[in-house]
Amino acid sequence: MTPQVILVTDPRYGLERTARVVRWAAAALGPQRLLVQIRDKQGGEAARRVAARALRDVTREVGALLVINGDTALARAVGADGVHLPSAMQGDDKPLASRVAEARARLGDGAFVTVAAHDDVDVDAADRAGATAAMVSPIFATPGKGPARGVAAITSARAVVVASRRAPSLLLYALGGVTPGAAAACYGAGADGVAVIRALYEATGRAGVTAVALALAERP
Repeated sequence: MTPQVILVTDPRYGLERTARVVRWAAAALGPQRLLVQIRDKQGGEAARRVAARALRDVTREVGALLVINGDTALARAVGADGVHLPSAMQGDDKPLASRVAEARARLGDGAFVTVAAHDDVDVDAADRAGATAAMVSPIFATPGKGPARGVAAITSARAVVVASRRAPSLLLYALGGVTPGAAAACYGAGADGVAVIRALYEATGRAGVTAVALALAERP
């Protein structure tokens, strides 16, 4: 089953709150409909490892998927379901296809490999590299992420995927400022799912997280 909602973690909210949000959102969405992407660019390696092990336990408990941002070794160490790769890496001239292949070699052929996509060139590269999904961003206004591209970016990305005729088809996730009220527009533009940070973290209590998760997954 394809995950429909991705929670990108933010260490500022704390590991305990993250675990609660994951449990509540997964319970609302059902098995394998939530994917958790561990993202922490500020903490050290030890903190990332603690978070990865803890959230691996939680995601297994509730039937959610887990991917690690940019660290295939850590993903393998904790038994994560996959890894998220940037479209290009500073100081690394390896083509994306090589990095995707290396990730699958270490994590297994069925690893869920997502790739950042800031334009259609990135989408095409992810598709050609054999990635599982592209995170198309920023769709709406997001602090520090550059100009919003709007849902037209998803429509354009979908056209790239359709034209490639690759099987299985690259999944597309809308990322950047996606709110429960805006999710339907993302699906209407061709997204397979949405990725969020604040929308789930800032929901109030279990009832709030449940309502937001269901709204994010509701197709028009």
